[in-house]
Amino acid sequence: MRVCFYCNLIEFKPKGNVLQFFILLRALDRKLAQLSASERQQYVFECVLPFRFRDGMGGFTFRHIRFHQADEPIQEIIRRDRKRPYDFIFIRGRNEAVKLLRKKRSFGPKLLFLAIQYNLHDPYIMRRLDYVFRHARVVFFQTEPNAERYRTYQLQNGTYSNQELLRKIQVLPQFVEPMHDLSLTRSPSDPLDLIQAGVIRPRYGLPVATKAIRLIRKQFPKAKLRVLYPSIVGKYRKQAEKLLRTPGVADHGQKSMWKTKEMIVKSGIGVALLYDNTQDRNPSHSYLSRILECMGLGVPVLTTRTIGNLALLGASYPLFVEDAHDIVYHYENLNNPVFYEEMCRYVKERGQRFLADEAVKSFWDVMHDEYKRGI
Repeated sequence: MRVCFYCNLIEFKPKGNVLQFFILLRALDRKLAQLSASERQQYVFECVLPFRFRDGMGGFTFRHIRFHQADEPIQEIIRRDRKRPYDFIFIRGRNEAVKLLRKKRSFGPKLLFLAIQYNLHDPYIMRRLDYVFRHARVVFFQTEPNAERYRTYQLQNGTYSNQELLRKIQVLPQFVEPMHDLSLTRSPSDPLDLIQAGVIRPRYGLPVATKAIRLIRKQFPKAKLRVLYPSIVGKYRKQAEKLLRTPGVADHGQKSMWKTKEMIVKSGIGVALLYDNTQDRNPSHSYLSRILECMGLGVPVLTTRTIGNLALLGASYPLFVEDAHDIVYHYENLNNPVFYEEMCRYVKERGQRFLADEAVKSFWDVMHDEYKRGI
């Protein structure tokens, strides 16, 4: 089986889309490593990128996936396929999938496409997504709600049968790397801190979190809100930088994926707020990968009640919040060691299926089912 992976990453940065792509590849590399040498000879996994990836960048090392740098990745994929045909071409990103199909429509039966987001109310986006869906072999969505919503949309259009849609629409969730240092724990004597990690955007509720830490510190003066971020959305920078200077807020800037994990464990309470007031309320934007980080580490996370979060954490999850006062209330409750440990166990159990090696199993199975099915 020959597979080419491609995502339009301009450079390596320790942020969401980059990490998700490399975590997927790293999990597949470990999957290949589990095979016998003779079994492994049946696979060739390659990755084409517009920048040169050097083994070890960001802590990612590979033994069985070959990386190729190309200024024109789509042309490079076509060239490599012409030299020795691929069985599948995996592309993350709608625009890149459209480019590939317009360059070579015959690649459709090979195309495994990961749809990051879509907007049912945007005709331009939907035309392009529907174009890719029509020609692709399989389309993966990152959440069950997003996959189900697109399946319903296609059923209402009447173009495909339910059986066709069940095969062609699959879920490849966001996922996280397991922690290297399994002995890393938080000391019960340490004060509980809040931690918010990820790109800072207006809808991610930094004002709510900073207000909460001000209120919390009236009763727990040592408590901090730790903020880690690879970047701040440009138009929000001035306001965000002011919030980051709030008393009780520790501005840690950019950290590696592994350092972020360590700081989440040491802080003790994750904060992942999402206030989506867009018309579409897109489920792919209704949970954040930082929630999965907390779940994978067994760290309770305070988050808003969105479609995606209900699917992740369950409707009865007791740590949903709406505003700063909710955060204060739950912070006080989590200072009860019994309740804290109960929440740790709950999120860790729910988070197991989002650890990379577990999450990649369904992708591996789908790929092999389609390989057996033939072109």
